[in-house]
Amino acid sequence: MAGDNGPSLIMGDFNIILSSEDRVQGNAVQEIESGLKKWPTMEGINMYLGFSDNCPLSLVIDDTSQEGRRPFNFLNSLENHKDFDDIVKHCWRKRQRGTAMLKVWSKLKMLKGDLKQLNNQEFSSIGHKIQVARNKLEGIQAHMTILGNDNETILQEKAAKLELAKWLEVEESVLKQKSRIKWLKLGDSNTSYFHACMKNRQAKNHIGRLINSVEQILQSVNEVEEDILSFYKKLLGTRTSQSPVVIPEIMQSGYMLSRQQKLQLIKPVTREDVKKAVLDIDDNKAPTCDGYNSYFFKKTWHILGDEVTAAVMEFFENAEICKAINCTTITLIPKVKNPTSIKEFMPIS
Repeated sequence: MAGDNGPSLIMGDFNIILSSEDRVQGNAVQEIESGLKKWPTMEGINMYLGFSDNCPLSLVIDDTSQEGRRPFNFLNSLENHKDFDDIVKHCWRKRQRGTAMLKVWSKLKMLKGDLKQLNNQEFSSIGHKIQVARNKLEGIQAHMTILGNDNETILQEKAAKLELAKWLEVEESVLKQKSRIKWLKLGDSNTSYFHACMKNRQAKNHIGRLINSVEQILQSVNEVEEDILSFYKKLLGTRTSQSPVVIPEIMQSGYMLSRQQKLQLIKPVTREDVKKAVLDIDDNKAPTCDGYNSYFFKKTWHILGDEVTAAVMEFFENAEICKAINCTTITLIPKVKNPTSIKEFMPIS
């Protein structure tokens, strides 16, 4: 547009053809991915036709202002900080009342605040810290090019390289963890790929709008949350037909466990079983409701392993579980492409 040098957007039906062979002359249409990278949740919405034969379009470009409160998630890179072990030990020495399970839950809850503070102080604005470290290294190297090398300058260059390498590794570790990519290992500077995968995950996990039961379009976070909660509260209170009784004769006609196998299933759980179960969990598995993943427990097992084991053993002995721990995160998985109604999602935990 004349006189306007800023970004602009033109929307409409431009009779775009499916294949380049279907057109004669004209300019080729180029895909511009920069906008999709900047606004990964950008979405085009077909509005209602009404009495017109033209369908209006609504484009939601940036919805970040409506993001809800983000839950705590442990970042694996925190474990490399020199004060990490001391922070965990300090929290774990505090006395707590209650059962073994309640004590573990209370200490993990207290530890969140300390880890958030450590993250904000040392690991926030990683991109800025990388740029500062890179500028410092380039300045030292420029100085060496003009004035030559001496022992002090060489040591400064070495320290600057280590500082830059540290923050690049932290950035790669954080992006890899958020992208949930399992088949690539750290150390190959895959930050661009991890960043693209993370943005793609965020776009897929984003529910920008829903259409409720009375055909109203809900776009705010509060409206979407209320519609989801209302739907499942009604669903959980709905009666269903009674399941048929299991017929023993049919069960006995199939494969059955031997007595030895039955005893194997009910044998007491040992401390070694608990530790092995923790160590066998993949580091990249999604964290539980409290935000702690298996990587955290593996790296701090020498500090909290005894109390965590006692809490697990307590459950198998008493068959009781702390209400605060007995919770789960419900994830909505789309049943169809581009779902618009809550009925088009499948809940899993």
